[in-house]
Amino acid sequence: MKTVNTIVKLLSALAAVAGAVYIIATYGEQITAWAKKALSSLPKCPCCKEDSTEEEAPVEEPVAEEAAAEEPAAVEVPVEAPAAPAQEPVVASHEPVAEESDFAE
Repeated sequence: MKTVNTIVKLLSALAAVAGAVYIIATYGEQITAWAKKALSSLPKCPCCKEDSTEEEAPVEEPVAEEAAAEEPAAVEVPVEAPAAPAQEPVVASHEPVAEESDFAE
């Protein structure tokens, strides 16, 4: 009887681990998005606030003369008229429509 209990406990532990792995694999991106949102809404300690203001300090812009010397002169490209829109095939309302972008990874 003792071995049966041990086997049941072992199987239940494996099932719990498999369930956790499945949930993380399926909903991992949603869980991390929720965690980031939850952690960003928490109040920050005073020392962290000081660090974040130092990191967000604006970077000095280069002097206009130096920037003008480094950038080549802008060349205007004539704008062409847009092409006529392609006609889409007529599909019955009960037929699903799929595009190549639906299958892109």
